[in-house]
Amino acid sequence: MHVIVPEIVREPKMHYYRVPKLGSYLAIKLEYNSCLFEDAYDDAIDNYNAVNERQKQQEVEKTEWEAQ
Repeated sequence: MHVIVPEIVREPKMHYYRVPKLGSYLAIKLEYNSCLFEDAYDDAIDNYNAVNERQKQQEVEKTEWEAQ
């Protein structure tokens, strides 16, 4: 779920504590388990390594496809 306000300056529901700035506003629901444990850190490293490996595979596939 997300909430987007395309033009915040013209939105009457918005409250400003200071001078408003032009732009839009996007709010998303972000849920995660606590990262205060060593297991969470280890999982993050495993995930980082998996992402790097996938990026390498994509580069190889891209190079092979462009060589055709």
